[in-house]
Amino acid sequence: MHEMNELQLRVEKTVVPDAAPEPGLVAPHGLEKIVATFGDIYDYVLPGGSLDPRWQGDYLASVELPFPLPLSWDLSRSVTRMICHKRMVEIFASVVGQVQARGLQSKVSSFGGCFAFRQQRTGAKLSTHSWGIAIDLNPETNAQGSHGSMDGEVIEIFRSAGFEWGGDWSGKLQDPMHFQFCSGY
Repeated sequence: MHEMNELQLRVEKTVVPDAAPEPGLVAPHGLEKIVATFGDIYDYVLPGGSLDPRWQGDYLASVELPFPLPLSWDLSRSVTRMICHKRMVEIFASVVGQVQARGLQSKVSSFGGCFAFRQQRTGAKLSTHSWGIAIDLNPETNAQGSHGSMDGEVIEIFRSAGFEWGGDWSGKLQDPMHFQFCSGY
């Protein structure tokens, strides 16, 4: 995978993972609703295509994870927090907390990333990772374009929280490591 950049490693805000999810936050459908729900990231794209650092202060936060996750690109290192959209902090904390509470920690063997400003790997649109509303887990055994080996209980935990699972997509778009809090994009 890729190295974490300074923007991903910087911790601006710590949030307690036991907080209740934001009331009424529903996974948006389509780009227009993603922008309405999570902000117009296109207003922060600078000439040349990089992301204005103001996006981090305006829209991103750090979420503490209930258990360490090994980095997929360096399994000797683990993360105990990740950067995501500030409206997703409680949702990510809750979902990962449910994985732990159900004794499924061993089914999540590595962390492939959450916030990352980039295009989709199979397209020209921005990835949902750019908003910090997607997470990749276990990339080593869940390559894009494959059926992967993501645990069914982990998938259901994410689905019940409103996430779409990339393993349901077809062909080269199938992405079993990927969970995103939106659909129709």
